[in-house]
Amino acid sequence: TLHVTGTLKNEAVHRKGRMPETLERPLSPEERLRKARSLVEQGSHEYQLAEEADAEHSIRRRAAVACESAFHGLIELVDVLIQRAGHRLLENHDQRVEALEDIGRPDLATVYQRAKDSLHVSGYYEQRMGRLQRDRLREVADVVDRELQKLA
Repeated sequence: TLHVTGTLKNEAVHRKGRMPETLERPLSPEERLRKARSLVEQGSHEYQLAEEADAEHSIRRRAAVACESAFHGLIELVDVLIQRAGHRLLENHDQRVEALEDIGRPDLATVYQRAKDSLHVSGYYEQRMGRLQRDRLREVADVVDRELQKLA
């Protein structure tokens, strides 16, 4: 095989006193030119794959932040509604769902649970970016807009 050092290597099995890939002979100029082309093509291909992976990671990270931001917008709305109904500030998601049900807003409790699962857990923590997150994001945006209009 062509080795990075520019020599032809033998990939023989390791034997006592002999290392695998021992030098057989120096590469000819033609072999070195083929090797140069092959290494550049390999490097270019690997770099492209790295860029694509980085782009995908960047997209997923941005989508995760978007999901979490939308979910926190819902939390802010819900906390205000719960406080206006006379309840204390709550510490966790289950308490918010229970309080929404207690103040007669099972519709918001359902939206909250769905958004928590799809946006907060799957979208943010698992960095999933699919139809479910897109649909929940639209649902949360619609609900928040509607509730803000009621409060205006």
